Amino acid sequence: MNKPLPLAERLRPGTLQDVLGQSKTVSILSAFVKEGDCPSMIFWGPPGSGKTTLCRVLAKELMWDSAALNATSASVKDIRNLAERASLTWEQWEKRTLVFIDEIHRLNKSQQDVLLPFIEDGTFVLLGSTTENPYFSINAALRSRVQLMTLTALSNESIETALKRAGNLMGIRELQPDLIEWLSIRCGGDLRAAYSALEGAFVLAKADQREVELNDLKTFLNCTALTESKGDNHYDLASAYQKSLRGSDANAAVYYLARFLLSGEDPRFIARRLLVTASEDVGMADPFALVLAEATYSAVEKLGMPEARIPLTQTTIYVANAPKNNSAIASIEKAAKYLEKKGLHQVPGHLKDPRTVRTKPHQPYLYTHKYPHIKQDFLPEEVKETFIPDLTPPEVNLKYVTILEEAIQDIKQDWTELNLDSVCERLDLNKQEVRMTLNYLVKAGRLEFKRLFRLKPAKDSEK
Repeated sequence: MNKPLPLAERLRPGTLQDVLGQSKTVSILSAFVKEGDCPSMIFWGPPGSGKTTLCRVLAKELMWDSAALNATSASVKDIRNLAERASLTWEQWEKRTLVFIDEIHRLNKSQQDVLLPFIEDGTFVLLGSTTENPYFSINAALRSRVQLMTLTALSNESIETALKRAGNLMGIRELQPDLIEWLSIRCGGDLRAAYSALEGAFVLAKADQREVELNDLKTFLNCTALTESKGDNHYDLASAYQKSLRGSDANAAVYYLARFLLSGEDPRFIARRLLVTASEDVGMADPFALVLAEATYSAVEKLGMPEARIPLTQTTIYVANAPKNNSAIASIEKAAKYLEKKGLHQVPGHLKDPRTVRTKPHQPYLYTHKYPHIKQDFLPEEVKETFIPDLTPPEVNLKYVTILEEAIQDIKQDWTELNLDSVCERLDLNKQEVRMTLNYLVKAGRLEFKRLFRLKPAKDSEK
């Protein structure tokens, strides 16, 4: 007697044409099947997007010998034994072998390295699947020998189509359209999670001899949409958070911070993002931002969750609202590129450690505190480059520059009289920062300014 299979397994497509979504990938794989050839590939995508299904269907349609390895328990010996079997299959039957490794990122470096010669000489074709970003989780040597096939989360429409098929298979006479729509949205593109929730809800409703209800689905869905702390979503979230900080959008930064915290992200990872942004993007415009970010990291380590969310939010708002200046990273990158292009020059003789100097006599070093007004050269004679860019003064927030320029442009007059109180209220800006920004625009030649004067009326006593 066959054991009962989960709904997701019973509904797994048997051919490439039956696969929902991923039309571009299916088209490529269909061409491989037509030619009877296939390169080694790693399928990368979110949970429930069809990675395992595509691997299995491809093996079936190519009609090659196939084998599977469990990445969590496979050893180097297992991989070599499988390679021997693949070689024997080719020698005896001239039949190629597909090796499928699910969650391939779980293989350690030595296991991944063992795969390399067998992929190179065609002993077997590797099909791997992973939810983790292969640029972080797969060795570069292995990554360069396979094709990366990127899958996306299934669309709501594809999920709805699959759920209707599932309802028919389970004998649900009327699965309400609003339930299908709710489940397709809440499952976050994970078809397997949607199948599991529907299957559990069906059993629950059947036990009470009634139709499936929304509460049944909620019981089994487990809030899939909030699990963002792993996989590629983790890096997307980190990128959005840091770019919101850089773009001075405190509201968006707090939103992404909340998503981080709800997904169970390590608060120390978030604190490190704040350290990077405070140094790289705020930089010389507000050096205290780095001090505050460092204090936040220390507080996070000492407090832990849930209290750590408070200093994280405080510093997120501060760093986002701080003026921005990237002269530090721009300077070091410019200097590094210069060195790569021009090479190394001798340190000037007067700057060398006098105990190590073995060259011809040179000008003596003049102690700066003793000779503060005498100019000395500190760069090698061949270096004429200026590495620190002439950027916006530290006190000027580039976001305010853009807002003010757009506000003045919108008035569409040659000369515009600005009421600072009105401008600050309308644009929600600080008056002192507006003054500094206007001064910067004038000094930078981006804004013309005319001062108007008039004689004060004489007082009666002076007449």
